[in-house]
Amino acid sequence: MVVAFLSCAESDNAIDRVNNTVTTGAVLATTQINNLTIDKSDLSRPVSFDLELRDGNNGNLLRDVEIFISYDDRTLDNGDNSNSQEPYSILTPEDFVMGENNLPVTTIEITPQEILDFYNFSIDDVSCTDRFQIDFTLNLTNGNSFNHENSIGPIISFTGAIRSPFTYDIYVVNGVDEEFLTGQYTYSSIQDGFDGSTFSTPELVELTASRPNARSFEVFRDMQTTVQGGVFVRAEIDFTIACDQIILSRYVRSAIICSNEVEGDQHVLLGPQINLENTTSIIDDTVFDLRYIEAFEGNDGLCGWPETNAIIRFSKQ
Repeated sequence: MVVAFLSCAESDNAIDRVNNTVTTGAVLATTQINNLTIDKSDLSRPVSFDLELRDGNNGNLLRDVEIFISYDDRTLDNGDNSNSQEPYSILTPEDFVMGENNLPVTTIEITPQEILDFYNFSIDDVSCTDRFQIDFTLNLTNGNSFNHENSIGPIISFTGAIRSPFTYDIYVVNGVDEEFLTGQYTYSSIQDGFDGSTFSTPELVELTASRPNARSFEVFRDMQTTVQGGVFVRAEIDFTIACDQIILSRYVRSAIICSNEVEGDQHVLLGPQINLENTTSIIDDTVFDLRYIEAFEGNDGLCGWPETNAIIRFSKQ
């Protein structure tokens, strides 16, 4: 694994609130994602993403960051080779430098071969749609530790303001052209969520290539009938293309709110359904389905919603 250094600038009210008020806790904010896939046809591209430590104390609370890897065998034709979480590496304060925000920053970079070697796998031992998972535990000098299990929705939201999920899915893919599944699409609800269609506006969305085999688009939801005064809430939806599957990223922040909790970034979070086969074609990007779960793993944005399956169908224009 290579730990590289970077600097970045970002301003966000929710982030400022964390930096100004948190004195005993911390987050590892995701400031940039470069790649979260293992391309079977190109093992030269590393898994890579950038992190910024925010602890309200300029990083002085950092003791270390433990990194774990697990493997989910999602193609069981030759048996189940899944492996539970195992320690991979540890970052120390020396692996961080001060960035432009005067906060410690670092880049996590792991080559596909390093991940495969960790399990004594060859590339032939894994199949498209299989998933490796990288998890972090942030340990502080005051004895506190933070990870995905003890963090709340506004923190772990993959596309929210803080973006500190402490967990990242690395899918095995067959690389697709950067123009595949991009451009303008209309959409319709095939299976509504708990309170109707998850997305309500605009009718036409622009899909862009956010990183290799990943696409994103923005949607809004008109909450004026629910929230006093009315407000349009923006959400960035992010998914991975793995052969015939469209896989929504875990803990994507929807545009759904059900109270005046916007300041707390309390939104319903979305995650992928289990059965995602045939949600897209590997040669035709004119139509695809996005199958997901509202209130994923109980992250209901204080709405009291149950986990609800939903499906949106997209058609290229």
